[in-house]
Amino acid sequence: MTPKGLVTIPSVQRNRMLLLVLGTGAAVGLHLGLLHLFMWRSAKGPTVFLLGALAFSAVTYALWRWAFPRLPGRTLASQVAVQVAFSLVAYGILSVLVVSISAHFLGAPSLFGTPLGPEDHITITPAVRQNGVRVYALLPIVPSVLTTIITYHLVWRRMETLQTRARELGELAATAQLAALRAQINPHFLFNSLNSIAQLISVDPAKAEACVERLAEIFRYLLNRAEQEFVPLSEELQMTNAYLEIERARFEERLRVETTVDPRALRQLIPNLVLQPLVENAVKHGLSRKVGPGTLRIAARLDGGTLTLIVGDDGLGMSSAVLAEVFERGVGLRNLRARLERLYGPAHLPQITSTPGGGTRVELHLPTTDRRPEAA
Repeated sequence: MTPKGLVTIPSVQRNRMLLLVLGTGAAVGLHLGLLHLFMWRSAKGPTVFLLGALAFSAVTYALWRWAFPRLPGRTLASQVAVQVAFSLVAYGILSVLVVSISAHFLGAPSLFGTPLGPEDHITITPAVRQNGVRVYALLPIVPSVLTTIITYHLVWRRMETLQTRARELGELAATAQLAALRAQINPHFLFNSLNSIAQLISVDPAKAEACVERLAEIFRYLLNRAEQEFVPLSEELQMTNAYLEIERARFEERLRVETTVDPRALRQLIPNLVLQPLVENAVKHGLSRKVGPGTLRIAARLDGGTLTLIVGDDGLGMSSAVLAEVFERGVGLRNLRARLERLYGPAHLPQITSTPGGGTRVELHLPTTDRRPEAA
């Protein structure tokens, strides 16, 4: 069983991580070994420093894989403190062992005890100093190339791939959520339309037949625009008018519609099926239960970089208590709000004002086409 807090990592990824740590250690050991070879003319230097650096790398890998995940700590600060203390002990013991063994093979004084051995006198000429400058310029090249190549393939490139994949998954999740919201609205809307037509069949078959034709237009619109998140306002108004013709056949003179649209706004792109839920709620909740005729008002105007859409009625209106829960009462408004928040953010949610007996007004303030963000 895997201990609590540990994450199981595939063997391929573990091998990559091990190669990264050992490759970096080998680069550091090679750098120090070549420098020792130049300064002390000892052929043992590169081997000793390379093996010592690999030992430090192996301990680093062991700390990352086995030790750190098991160390206690509730907060990040406490975890780091424990990890630092544990690492100091582990690297301290390792450093004493590596230096002691290296000193033995290189003939250097031991780490502890009395220093022994003959004295060495070194003469440093100007030519030697110049060669030293050249060596310091050349030595970092090979280890740096090795570190760069290993780190790029095992860390940098994979991180870019993971970031790209995460972004694509986020976009797919957002698209799937928006599609699910649209899929939920369509049957809900069509069900209500069929109810309206059903009420006319026994009373006025001719009007019911005309309504079926309007419903067919709506079906065609939904099928043609099923994969599009944004549509021109002109097309959305046509679909909304087809729906209103069905409702006018049922309510007759009791339903009056006033439309005021800035011609420049007709070309603006808006979310698919954004007007219909507002119009449907105005008719169903605001006007259908009103005694006498009622007026539905649809307006669209451009204000700088903002497209303002307004759907209002002079129906029954709502109290403040009902208004506070209006987005939880039906599928249409709830989904509309969720879609707008997903597409534009919380600053572009519907603004609703209502007065009991005085009607309801809903405003949408959407970015114009040239300022509209891509779907999240």
